[in-house]
Amino acid sequence: MPFFEKGVDPMVAKSIESLYDKRHPAASEEKKRTGLGKVAGFVGLLSNIVLFGIKLAIGLFSGSIAIMADAFNNLSDTAGSIVTLVGFRMAGMRADRGHPYGHERFEYISGMLVSMLMIFAGLDFVQSSIEKIQHPTSDNITIIVLLTLVASILIKLWQNFFYREMGAAIQSDTLKTTALDSQTDVVATFAVLVSASLSQFAHLNIDGWIGLFVALYLIYEGVDSIRGSVNSLVGSRPSEDEVQKYTDQLATYDDILGFHDLLIHHYGPTQIFATVHIELDSRWSLDQAHEAIDKIERDFQKKLGVELVAHIDPIDIDDRLTAEMYERLQTIIKSIGGGLHTHDFHIEHGPHHTRIVQFDVVVPDDYPEDDKTLNLRILADLRRYYPNVTTEIDFDHNYIGHDHTAL
Repeated sequence: MPFFEKGVDPMVAKSIESLYDKRHPAASEEKKRTGLGKVAGFVGLLSNIVLFGIKLAIGLFSGSIAIMADAFNNLSDTAGSIVTLVGFRMAGMRADRGHPYGHERFEYISGMLVSMLMIFAGLDFVQSSIEKIQHPTSDNITIIVLLTLVASILIKLWQNFFYREMGAAIQSDTLKTTALDSQTDVVATFAVLVSASLSQFAHLNIDGWIGLFVALYLIYEGVDSIRGSVNSLVGSRPSEDEVQKYTDQLATYDDILGFHDLLIHHYGPTQIFATVHIELDSRWSLDQAHEAIDKIERDFQKKLGVELVAHIDPIDIDDRLTAEMYERLQTIIKSIGGGLHTHDFHIEHGPHHTRIVQFDVVVPDDYPEDDKTLNLRILADLRRYYPNVTTEIDFDHNYIGHDHTAL
């Protein structure tokens, strides 16, 4: 299956994928992803070395601190490309005894290192720019210098497009971060071009101020990018689109009664694990239930590339007392308000003719009461109608998506 889906038409990236397929026809999707990531890293490495050399030369020739800051920004991009290559090599290593979920999260670390290089380059040129503001000097700006800066902007625009499409195609946070860096470079070099043009045609020297702007913008983008990498490493909430995709797949199975308690874990861009509770008719045999769950898990692996583990919740859909008590519980929960809702409802026989009512309550983040207080409140309301009941309530705070539950 090609990485580049409908709606994405990166001609250069498609050509690279086609060439890779010809040279490695038997490569797995995971190996192909790593290979394409390395190619993107090499493209960035070569183009950034060329840009650094050209900008450094015209910066030294013209004496412009802004152009030299922009050149060393490209040098940090070159180092970033090396980090990207190392990151993809590490991320492509197979799972081992010490890392049973693979090494793909190393890619987040490499993205963070690229961001740190952006920040260090920015901090260095804050100092240089302030010195230029305090002690301004005239710059030797020529038409050749201006044309070189225009060419640099065009190359960086191409880089941004290339990294963005490759990053989206192979789901790489590192390449998306590098695309953001290229976008920053376009803004920075355009500012340098404005400064050089004003110096050439209006004899207005704002080189130090433009250098300061470039440096601060570089720092801002680096900090913002690190925040994204840290969120991925710590474990951020999956996107609504991803949750909806899994929910839509679960909704296609007509033989299940419902599902809830979906959890999604990312161990890298393509290493995804999920768990969910599936509600089945309690009259089913164990073999029948196992076969249904097995099919769902296989479908998730084949169609979505997700390792799903499903837990079976048997639901007694014919018991009159269960239905009556469930409806009473819903009335109680609705009267409490606050966005609460329940699932996984069961009734068990307890000692001395008592009933044990078991269920989960999904609690919104902004609900004011603690779990203990809410537990006592629900139990007191239930005992007004059923004096011989006790409750076993699990309070859910961290599950994802909306419940699709029978009880």
